[in-house]
Amino acid sequence: MQGVRLLGNEQIEIGEFQDPVPGPGEALIGLRYSALCGSELGAYRSSKPMAFNAGHEAMGVVVETNGTQALKPGDRVGVHAIWGCGQCNWCQEGKYTYCDKRRGTPGTHAQLLAAPEHALVKLADDIPDEVGVLLSGDGLGVPYHAAKRIGTQPGDVVVVLGVGPIGLGNTLMQSFLGTEVIAVDVNDRRLELARELGARHLINSRETDPIAAVKDITRGAMAHCCIECVGRSDALLQAFRLVGKAGTVMALGEQGDVPVNIGRDLIRQDITLMGSWFFHLSEYEQMAELYRRGLAVEKLVTHRFPLRDAAKAFAEFAAGRTGKVLLQMPE
Repeated sequence: MQGVRLLGNEQIEIGEFQDPVPGPGEALIGLRYSALCGSELGAYRSSKPMAFNAGHEAMGVVVETNGTQALKPGDRVGVHAIWGCGQCNWCQEGKYTYCDKRRGTPGTHAQLLAAPEHALVKLADDIPDEVGVLLSGDGLGVPYHAAKRIGTQPGDVVVVLGVGPIGLGNTLMQSFLGTEVIAVDVNDRRLELARELGARHLINSRETDPIAAVKDITRGAMAHCCIECVGRSDALLQAFRLVGKAGTVMALGEQGDVPVNIGRDLIRQDITLMGSWFFHLSEYEQMAELYRRGLAVEKLVTHRFPLRDAAKAFAEFAAGRTGKVLLQMPE
């Protein structure tokens, strides 16, 4: 099969790899689409090459099965990014991110993937391929899971701090839920995408102080919630200044230690600090229902490239000129 190999220093090649073989309880998937995720950019920019790739959002068609119970060749499926053991209590609930023996996908930027049946979700006929990638992957899964944990209400003011692909997904989700979204970024292209996805206010933080701007928009009350999607300590600390009393800071950007002053930043303002990682496969049907009710998931995708143009796809994505990017696999 053909697949993407990261060579280091933003270099990519399309190589030939051995076809995977499905083990017991697994299915071999002929992938149709794979999506790029911002979490892959660290490996893309690193000087260290990878033997394969870090892709983890994909959908395709079952080609072969090995003892699966509910899947058969020809079924369209979405692939969950995290594979649990399939046996523990968390896995029985479809919450693989909580499994102590969890593992990730072995790379989805390729023509074939062997995956355990419990990590696959069968896509209904009314779910287009491109939508299926986002419903079973990070594109919508992360924003949906975060929204459930935050519990925002219609009319709430929500600051989305950083509108890369995950921030754009949160903008779409929160706008659909009826909140007043304030999008903050330094990239005018992505701020315009945020407007198209429902953001009511745009703030370029290179030109305008976000704290002053949010104070003006909210008449001093500040936001009910700030969703931090940047992954830098200064952004998370700024999030505490963007929410009002009894507000919520949701951290989605991966990062290390952050010097939070517990008294000032949390206790004395009744601030809730939360984290959210990936989503649960058991939430898929809820997301599919939102799509059926009009959530325009497909608007998150701005670029599509054939697998042979993966290098261009990564370059455009890394430069911040895109929303969600899809790679289409050759048949």
